[in-house]
Amino acid sequence: MSTMQELIQDIADRQKAMADQIADVPNEEKIRALIAAELPNLATDEAFVRKMRFGTSDPDLRGTKFARYGYTIADIEFLYELQETLKGQRRVSGGTYQGPSAELTRAFTDLSEATYLSEDEVKRIDRQALDDLYPRIPKSMLSRGMTRDRWVDAQARAMDTAESGYGSQLIGAQYVADLWEVARQDSRVFGLIDTFEMTAPTAYLPVEVDFPELLWVSESTANNSSNYTTVKTGSQRVQVDAKKFVMHQMWSGEMEEDSIIPFVSFLRTQAAKSLAFYSDSLVINGDTTNAGTGNINLDDADPADTKHYLAFDGIRHAALVDNSGNAADVAGAITLNVLRDQRGLMLDDTRKVDWGHPNDSNDLVYVADVQTADRIALLDEVIAAKQMQGASANLLNGQVASILGHPVISSMAVSKTEADGKVSTTANQNVKGQVVTFNRRGYKVGWRRRVKVETERLPATDQTRIVYSLRMGFGRFTPTGAASGIESAAVAYDISL
Repeated sequence: MSTMQELIQDIADRQKAMADQIADVPNEEKIRALIAAELPNLATDEAFVRKMRFGTSDPDLRGTKFARYGYTIADIEFLYELQETLKGQRRVSGGTYQGPSAELTRAFTDLSEATYLSEDEVKRIDRQALDDLYPRIPKSMLSRGMTRDRWVDAQARAMDTAESGYGSQLIGAQYVADLWEVARQDSRVFGLIDTFEMTAPTAYLPVEVDFPELLWVSESTANNSSNYTTVKTGSQRVQVDAKKFVMHQMWSGEMEEDSIIPFVSFLRTQAAKSLAFYSDSLVINGDTTNAGTGNINLDDADPADTKHYLAFDGIRHAALVDNSGNAADVAGAITLNVLRDQRGLMLDDTRKVDWGHPNDSNDLVYVADVQTADRIALLDEVIAAKQMQGASANLLNGQVASILGHPVISSMAVSKTEADGKVSTTANQNVKGQVVTFNRRGYKVGWRRRVKVETERLPATDQTRIVYSLRMGFGRFTPTGAASGIESAAVAYDISL
């Protein structure tokens, strides 16, 4: 009997165990609840985030081949521009390029706010800019029988020669805006300088020279009292000339839409990085000295005629060459006193302008090569200030410290140099650090042409040429009209590392 009871109990226990197992099997409702509860926690799971990568494409691109590569609107516009410029050109394999595919065209049309202007329309806009720029014409032209319209037409032709009017251009696009702004967003110095749109290849900016003197006078009591002594407010202008810059690349193999798709984001990113770096280098290192010796970027050799820094004189040149009284030979290690003394050099005593002690402390910036910047960050005074201020001290791109109330920025665009503050062709002689101190209110960047991208197919070499081009200018304020009057910059060089 007991054996029968044990058998029944065993069967009952097994049935209960099976029922418990069935109850534990998750149904669809349980699965949904489990995922909903745990999914938000995955975003903070370091191991999960490291192994998984979610697409960052625009939501409107979902379901297209572009979404698989995380395309943004800017990528769509960039790819469309490349394909559009190849349209009608010969293929190596025969036939011609048909331009953007129907899928790419639909994506571009649906997402992009860009418009293409014809060459005639671009020229019309340029002519309107000239109309605004030349409300009057010189008397000398009138004496030759030239009307205002003929004068403006002549100027427009000159602008065309300088490539002011040019073919199809992408206007108002996210892609152009990204390349246009990236130099300011990712740069360390260039983005700190104010910009303006140039309506002509040469622009003139007004510069304050003097403010009027306040005079002490007596009361005028007679009806024929003499006029009070007059005072003048001086003024000057700075010329800004637009210079052309290009990045010229060769792309090997077919430029078919599907072949180029995986590389579009890479190409656009690399172009953006280049713009950011060279924009910094342009404003810091510009030197028009094109000779066998003397250029601050290549002291003992003749720079190649295409070097970017030959376009115009920059901030370092203002102190090292133009107004050499603002250059200090440290001949030793960097110290707080060196940085403090830099500010004392930036004074215009004649006009009572103190560039080195601005009302807004962020207007004065120290920019150093990487190693010198690291040395500054380790100064006892900087460490103490950081401990007091915490992480809030680092606000700008590349900022390593805040000293005397001003940001200190590390930049690869600032090179180590020889003992004279200039860069040698012999690399092992460039062992000295430098600090470029400037007031950003003393400089302006002018834009004449936004970034333009063109492509050309070269069948003979089975390559495609990609050219990025832009036109910009750089202006340095000087109260005297001569570069030697620039007081808004100082350079400390020959720093031991």
